[in-house]
Amino acid sequence: MEQNSSSHIFILDTAAHWLGKRMREYSAPILASAIFGMLAYLFAFTNKLMNHDEVFCLFSKGATVDSGRWGLGLLDSVFPNYSMPWLYGILTLALMTAAICVILHLLSIRSRLLQVLLAGCVIVFPSLIGTFGYMFTSSSYALSFLLAALAAWFLARPSRWYVLPALGCMVLSLSIYQSYVAVTASLLVLVLIHRLLRDEKAAAVLREGLYFVAFLLVSLVLYYLATGIVLRITGTQFNAYASDSVTFRLSELPERIGLAYSSFQRFFAESYRGLIPTALSRLAHWVCLGGAGILLAVWCCLRKEKNVPRLLLLLFLIAIVPLAVNCMYLITTADSIHTLVLYGFVAVYLLAAILAEACLSLTAVGRMSALLRRTALNAVTLAMAVILVSNLYVANEAYLGMYLRYENAYAFYTTLVSDIKLTPGFDETTKLAIIGHWEKPAYDVERFEFLKPLAGVQGFSPNSYSRQRFLEYYLGFSISFATDEECREIQETPEFAEMAVYPYYGSMGMIGDILVVKLS
Repeated sequence: MEQNSSSHIFILDTAAHWLGKRMREYSAPILASAIFGMLAYLFAFTNKLMNHDEVFCLFSKGATVDSGRWGLGLLDSVFPNYSMPWLYGILTLALMTAAICVILHLLSIRSRLLQVLLAGCVIVFPSLIGTFGYMFTSSSYALSFLLAALAAWFLARPSRWYVLPALGCMVLSLSIYQSYVAVTASLLVLVLIHRLLRDEKAAAVLREGLYFVAFLLVSLVLYYLATGIVLRITGTQFNAYASDSVTFRLSELPERIGLAYSSFQRFFAESYRGLIPTALSRLAHWVCLGGAGILLAVWCCLRKEKNVPRLLLLLFLIAIVPLAVNCMYLITTADSIHTLVLYGFVAVYLLAAILAEACLSLTAVGRMSALLRRTALNAVTLAMAVILVSNLYVANEAYLGMYLRYENAYAFYTTLVSDIKLTPGFDETTKLAIIGHWEKPAYDVERFEFLKPLAGVQGFSPNSYSRQRFLEYYLGFSISFATDEECREIQETPEFAEMAVYPYYGSMGMIGDILVVKLS
């Protein structure tokens, strides 16, 4: 008994020693993640912000098995079905910080400044800003992101036996949130680029690349096989969203590849999908790309690179990065792609950091090469700092907008509930029909319209499909709602046509046995 207890203590001591060593090694990015994370998200962690899904899924994780996310359902015992902003916010930051350390180790980023900037750019990326709008799944998605990073880390290890844990991590990541396959794909491309920059032979890197592609394909096949088994065991079918959005035809592959590249270009040209939400951030991204291009040229010049196959493969892999980032376009419909799906875009910052790290280790010969290297390094680091600060502001602006929309909706429904209770004919059997669209306040359109492409931060409004649960959870008022068919029938009646628009006199009344509120 004593020997068994001693072995447990020894295991815990070994684990604590290993963890302490890793934390000291990566103290800079860990501290940076904590500081930037709190600056960006503390308001979201200490207020119950919400969008439409957050209200509906306050005590659930939303669609799980029927959307192919059976791993999300398995996490109920780890992350209970209560949307707790403080606890799940902190857990999400911790898991994302662990993933950042894995990525930095995978790509051998040693510069403390680059570690800090990368930690900030990953932790305050618009995809995570939007994810915290869905607090009920935030910690689960962060675990999926960590598993996606670990899959790349295991696969890049020297021994081929590591493919087994890599497959396990990849399938589990897909079972929680399928889109993070793009994170793994992007990291694997960056691993190949990093190896070429470290003088590995082009033939060996090419073979490794084909191995990585095979790994991704096998992972997807295993995931779909596992999903089919889970669906059969549970007697569940894919919901409409999953069955309609996931599609792949070999004949459409060239078109989808073109769409992936054109969408990537749009990220930099406009606020597409909310990845680069401000004009200043857009300028900084162009500077970052330009600096990375100069760093690549400097590396070639300083190394006097004459190995043509290696150089061509390096350029090809850099050209593949946008496809890896947008690989979800290959297997899903374009209208199902949104901000949360595109977390792999952080590969752009990682690529710039890899090139900067490679140039830092080389000695500049001549005044011109030294000037170019210094200028490019400063441009990349300054651009990443501007991107980071810009996203810090965007996060806080987004959460302020969500808070104000909640306050507006709460005030609206508080008054509405009072009016409902005073309406003649209202009793315990009354159904409610709220017909029309709530008009946004002027400040919302003027101040927060730039956040519209960023998924997850649109907030809650009286138009929401989840308003019945909002009334129940936040105002303690339970009432049955009319069906869509009943609402359509009401709209065709002359009584409805004669009604005024809420909140004016005559905008609320009984039509048949349904209490009708006309919003527009």
